Amino acid sequence: MPDMRFPAFPEPRSSSGVSGGPLVALAALLAGVIVLVVIAVLGNGWPEWWLPGGLAAVVVAAYALLWGGVVRPVRRFAVAMARMAAEDRVDLVPRARTAELDRIAMALYRFRRVRPGRRGSRVRQQFPLATALCMVAALVLGWAVPAVIATVGGVQPQTEAVVRDAGASAAAEAQDLHGALSGGLETVERAAGLRTGGEITDPATTAAQVLEAEPLFRSVTVVDAAGQPVVTAGAPATAVFETPQAEPRVVQANDVGSEPLVRAAAPMWDGASTLVAEFDPRALNAVIRGSGGHTRVVDARRATVLDSGGYTAFEPLDDPALGALAASASAGTPVVDTPEDGRVAAAQRVGSPGTATDLGWVLVEDQNVVAAAFAGDGNRRAALVAIVVAASIACAALCWTAVTVVAPARRLVRHAELLATGEEVAPLAPQRLDEIGTSVEAVNRLAATRTVGAMRAPRAVARA
Repeated sequence: MPDMRFPAFPEPRSSSGVSGGPLVALAALLAGVIVLVVIAVLGNGWPEWWLPGGLAAVVVAAYALLWGGVVRPVRRFAVAMARMAAEDRVDLVPRARTAELDRIAMALYRFRRVRPGRRGSRVRQQFPLATALCMVAALVLGWAVPAVIATVGGVQPQTEAVVRDAGASAAAEAQDLHGALSGGLETVERAAGLRTGGEITDPATTAAQVLEAEPLFRSVTVVDAAGQPVVTAGAPATAVFETPQAEPRVVQANDVGSEPLVRAAAPMWDGASTLVAEFDPRALNAVIRGSGGHTRVVDARRATVLDSGGYTAFEPLDDPALGALAASASAGTPVVDTPEDGRVAAAQRVGSPGTATDLGWVLVEDQNVVAAAFAGDGNRRAALVAIVVAASIACAALCWTAVTVVAPARRLVRHAELLATGEEVAPLAPQRLDEIGTSVEAVNRLAATRTVGAMRAPRAVARA
């Protein structure tokens, strides 16, 4: 004879239960209030006090909605369901304002074929569990969106400071690019001047060592006096080599094609061979990506050779304002201007004219004035981060609550209503051992008592 005794009723094992997600949401919003207050106190006028004050009001409203519409109703319902399972009395489960919980209670009444008592007869205006979550999400977004707009769009650009910063940024990027070209040429010169004995002893080793020493190179080739490659390390050469030059130099080997070919070449110690290293255009392009603006590098024909935003090689610089700046800066004098379209632009020649690394390149950087002013305002950037992080974590916690509370409650509604119609359904497995899990186990226990009673009835009749 199988043992029909019920196991001990499971106790909730989740320390926070259904309040876990709401607690995370409130903690994130409260942390946002504190951070914004600190920024406002230590900053120079931003954020204004309506930002942390408005978020504090959202925290209070969110607490009232989440605890009044989700946490407390579910906890009360779980306690009533546990008592129902312990005492086998459906009338201990009251009807509720929460739609899902009320549907479960009514399904249990129908399952036991009992009429709702005084506690269950009252019909109230009902709200789904998701209502409170949606209202809180609307409050959070209703505060966050205007806060972001005010933080980003309310910046007052100081033209002189923006122009000064743009000029400094262009100069720094041009210096970085020139340093990359110069460093590559120096690496080639050092390797070409190393005396290894004989005419050319193991040129493959020399080329491989140079390629390993300089990450900006994608290939290194030893070229003979006729311009023919002797050995290549790295990617195959992408174009024919010109007659070797007598002096170390960086050259642009093409002005058409899918990408610019930039090479650093130096005569080797034997006087008959040349060590040629080809720069990787992608590596050079990465050098100019440190600015927050749009940076281009054009050659002497005003054709694009590098672009921080992605580009088609040798595409003409067709912006008249930027073209005029590049032409002015090609003589070696830095130029900064503020076109009438709300931009600030700066141009700087890459390297000094006549040097071994002079390619005739000009670096041109342009940026929206408001964006540049925002990038230079540390208070607004910090406030924006605080707003976005607080709102994002809060909304993510609300979504987690919908997954762990609302969805299991709706599954329990469908399960209980199937039981009420008399269908034989398998016990529902609780998703988590929280308050909803307690209610699931209580419904399973109630359904099992009917099964046990149905099994014992024929035996009682037989004994009689």
